[in-house]
Amino acid sequence: MKVHPVTLPAFGSLIVGQAGIFAAIMRGPVVDGIEQSTYALLVSEKEAGESESRWGEYGKDIASTASRTDGKANTEAMAAAECHAALQIHGKEIAGHSDWYLPSLGELNAAAANVPEQFEPKGVYWTSTQSSRDLAFAQGFEYGGSHWYLKGTEFRVRAFRRIPLDHLNA
Repeated sequence: MKVHPVTLPAFGSLIVGQAGIFAAIMRGPVVDGIEQSTYALLVSEKEAGESESRWGEYGKDIASTASRTDGKANTEAMAAAECHAALQIHGKEIAGHSDWYLPSLGELNAAAANVPEQFEPKGVYWTSTQSSRDLAFAQGFEYGGSHWYLKGTEFRVRAFRRIPLDHLNA
């Protein structure tokens, strides 16, 4: 087997042609028992992909939004249920790309660890991960607090997308 070395860009680098900032390398989610490919996680530039929203309707359970690793699947379920945070992101077009989603708990935590400078220092950001009909997960950046918050609370939402690792050097 021939190994092809890959030179990764620095975390925080804008990836040309991909409309996002390199935030993390993530293990692919397991879909129907099959692990998907490892991917590069991109966060949108703040001006293009950040807004404020409540997560969704307090007291309403949204099926298929409990994944801690698959923000894309969570966001699709949220959008189908017309959750406010997902509708801010899902289908948004930024520089010709419309596959943006609200990150899962794990994806936002990875971005927070690698590129915290890409987020508002005093901001709190929703994830697409729900724990119950009343609560969803959000990440704070001022003191690094991570908590389950009431879905009716208004926090920031940020567009994320995933790309194959070989697209980092295209």
